[in-house]
Amino acid sequence: MGNNPSKKSTTSTSTSTPTTTGKKKNEPISNTGNTTSNNTSNATSQNNVAVKPENNQTSVNNVNNKVSISNNNSNNISSNNNNSNNNSNKIEDKAKRIEDFFDKYKDEDDNNVIGPDGITRLCKDLGVEPEDVVVLVLAWHLGAKQMGYFSKVEFTQGLSKLNIDSLQKLQQHLPTFKKDLDNANNFKDIYRFAFIFAKENENNKILDLESACSMLQLVLADRYPHTEKIQEFLMQQKSYKVLNMDQWLSILEFSKVINANCSNYDENGAWPVLLDEYSEWRKQTDPK
Repeated sequence: MGNNPSKKSTTSTSTSTPTTTGKKKNEPISNTGNTTSNNTSNATSQNNVAVKPENNQTSVNNVNNKVSISNNNSNNISSNNNNSNNNSNKIEDKAKRIEDFFDKYKDEDDNNVIGPDGITRLCKDLGVEPEDVVVLVLAWHLGAKQMGYFSKVEFTQGLSKLNIDSLQKLQQHLPTFKKDLDNANNFKDIYRFAFIFAKENENNKILDLESACSMLQLVLADRYPHTEKIQEFLMQQKSYKVLNMDQWLSILEFSKVINANCSNYDENGAWPVLLDEYSEWRKQTDPK
């Protein structure tokens, strides 16, 4: 029999099995992704090459900046050293001028002190009397320990603190010494110093009446109405030959607050007996 053309062939065409890459079997795998990656890598590499000159320039600039800063620091250090040396020279020059100032009045027999004769000459050159209160204020600033004497240490260190290195500058400073007396705190300290300064021996705790009266007149003068009367009382009474520091300081406080006729004096107050007696004497001699 012949073939039946109406029947379809039973032979089927094989179907390709897909692979895990999603490509057909035996189909060549594209390298497009790798090419892109390689191209990106190459581009990045080229960019890095292109950036390197800028990085190198930045590094050079940083080095230059560091060198500049280092040079500035060196200049600053050099400048500071020069300023330090200049200040050191100025201090040395000032100390030398003060020492020369001291040498002009130092004692012939003792090179480490200005004695009574030297102080007299110094006062003459300053245009003041040795008994002027500004001389006491000067001694207070110098921290002098004995009346009529300025040691070399007292003189040089005291004037250095005052920034005085010549006779002219000391003379110009005299008005300032007088202003110290108008300052309540300074005045009280100067008054206390006067007691210590007037003692014959710095270890003594008492001051003889004659020296006490002289100092009262020098420091208090016409400042308070009791000054003259207290001196008069001290010189004529027989109970006391010396004053101690408590009595000395109490005289100042008494002079500040007690009326001239002692009408407001309280005998039961914390005043020394010396002032009880003075108040009673004052009421008897001047009842007004």
